[in-house]
Amino acid sequence: MRSTTTLAALCAATALALTACGTDDAGAKKASASPAPTRIAGLTGPQIANKAIRTTKSASAITVDLDGIVDGGAMKYHMSSDSKGDCAGTMSMGGDGSVRLIKTGGTAYMKYDAAFWREQGGKDGAAAAKMIGDRWTRTDASGADAKDLTGMCDSDELLAGFVTGDTAARKGKATTVDGQPAITVVEKDGDETYTLYVATQGKPYLLKLVTKGGKEPGTLRFGDFDRPVDAKAPTGDIVDLDKLGG
Repeated sequence: MRSTTTLAALCAATALALTACGTDDAGAKKASASPAPTRIAGLTGPQIANKAIRTTKSASAITVDLDGIVDGGAMKYHMSSDSKGDCAGTMSMGGDGSVRLIKTGGTAYMKYDAAFWREQGGKDGAAAAKMIGDRWTRTDASGADAKDLTGMCDSDELLAGFVTGDTAARKGKATTVDGQPAITVVEKDGDETYTLYVATQGKPYLLKLVTKGGKEPGTLRFGDFDRPVDAKAPTGDIVDLDKLGG
């Protein structure tokens, strides 16, 4: 069953990638007046990266998007999470299907698509598809079956891979991310090149990380900083996995 192991790898890869650099604000808030420019453009590459990391870590909530290669497979990931551990989002694993996840309080809700059940194969996959189908499932968020997924729900844990300190990063050119002014910071590690985009208006958040080369190229985007997470429990016919297991 590839779901939890692959998604756990996604979580770890996200943290590792963020250690190297940054992300792209997929949902930057629109305001009637432009935010005031920051002064980070006058800093060095490592100074910009460190300031962006500290600022991003201070956010009470964040949305992360990933589109890239993880553990040898194509992955897409969209998750809004907060420092309380609540989250809502979707993860897809190439041809292996996708899962929707909502965690609120101590309960995790998951909904799998038909492709996911097909990938389980054999009698087990067919039986699960027949019994659960496209219904939501519910389980204890701290249980073994949900822990790999819910580890991506805490924004503090998600950002734990960001580490400040001296690096060989170099300040790059001014640019924009979805129309938002930004500056790049570039660092190379072997055959991998990391380009970090940092906002130069408003707070100097990390906006985007592009990784080129290596075994896990891809793009990470950050946005919706401090925006409350819409993690509402689904309603209707829900399968209680804990009772099934009992």
